[in-house]
Amino acid sequence: MAFITEDRTAREDALLESFESVNAQIASLEAERARLLAERFDMLLDEDPFGSAHHDISLRSLVAELAAVSHLSTGTANAMLHRAHTLTREFPLVWRALRDGAITSRHADAIVKGASALSARSDVEVTEYQGRALEVAVSESPGRTLVLVKAIAASIAPATVAQRHRAALSSRQARTYPLDDGVGQLVLSGPEYIIQAAYDRATETAKQIIAQRPAVGPAENDDRTLDQIRADVMLELLVASELGSATGTPAEAIRATIQVTIAATTLAGDDDKMAHLDGFGPMLPEHVRPLAARTPLWTRLFLDPAGMLTITDTYTPSASMKRYLRARDQRCRFPGCQRAARRCQIDHNHDHAKGGATELCNLCCFCVNHHTLKHPDLPDRHRWSVTQLPDGVIAWTSPTGRTYIDEPPPRVMFT
Repeated sequence: MAFITEDRTAREDALLESFESVNAQIASLEAERARLLAERFDMLLDEDPFGSAHHDISLRSLVAELAAVSHLSTGTANAMLHRAHTLTREFPLVWRALRDGAITSRHADAIVKGASALSARSDVEVTEYQGRALEVAVSESPGRTLVLVKAIAASIAPATVAQRHRAALSSRQARTYPLDDGVGQLVLSGPEYIIQAAYDRATETAKQIIAQRPAVGPAENDDRTLDQIRADVMLELLVASELGSATGTPAEAIRATIQVTIAATTLAGDDDKMAHLDGFGPMLPEHVRPLAARTPLWTRLFLDPAGMLTITDTYTPSASMKRYLRARDQRCRFPGCQRAARRCQIDHNHDHAKGGATELCNLCCFCVNHHTLKHPDLPDRHRWSVTQLPDGVIAWTSPTGRTYIDEPPPRVMFT
């Protein structure tokens, strides 16, 4: 048995602190690189502004040199140049946060991408957007940040976001690409909620197939992985319009699941505010209303002024508590994790085996990977602990003794 010495613990803490420091230095250097690129682009625009006779060749020459000195492709260098100029000139607050090491370049990219809905780009809109987006980015992962800043943009410019969503629908398509060794690829684009529902249905079917395999002995030569079965199910549904040999179960036994939030006034047709596909972003209200008409169950959510879920009208029994938790958490409650709550396990933060109560203030959603981190069978050297604070805030404590906070995601569009 290995013993943990004070010297080892001190060294681990020092390494973690150095890691944090280096991350901040990298962010600061990336901000400085963006500033240099933006200044060089400004010099080009002073001599050859957009639309001038020599702008294209000047830009091409500059990009070629940037690519050569950086050992990058011209496409990568061109994207880096324009991204740097946009960041420093249109989003100065975000650039400063990057310079100060408060966020990473991936956070900055997420904030800039999420602002695409602000087509007017008025100073008032952009300033408000930057401030609210940075409040999210400093404590969330880039993936979570993108989801939340999209909702922030939708709350600032709802009409513009709705227009962009309706326009984007016209570009939906299906394309095929040949890959190597007799394998092809099908790329299908369409309304996000339908894409997610289709993926959910195929996943549930694949899991059911795996569950039907015998516990011991050969599984009738079926050693396919979850990904392989999911692909087979999707293709058979497209080709045969029904599930046959791929599943061995009726198609109607599987139901796709998505989680959507919509204002009651919008559902009633009193307004056309954007809805929200939990974990992904804004959703057109005309897509939600037909879903509401067909679904057997909707859960009413009550939000506080900050957009946090406080209670639903379904508290008990157990199934209703699960609906509440999935509505509140939306995804795994480990900091930065994007696994949807639908794919998570319900955890007793204070272990049930140690007297933890089965009540909402002691329950939340964890994916399998992060749930495992707090398993009581793990040695203390590797085991994390979890405490639920008021308002559904989750505090994770690592084996090194550091605490990481994860707050339930707000529904910023409805505040």
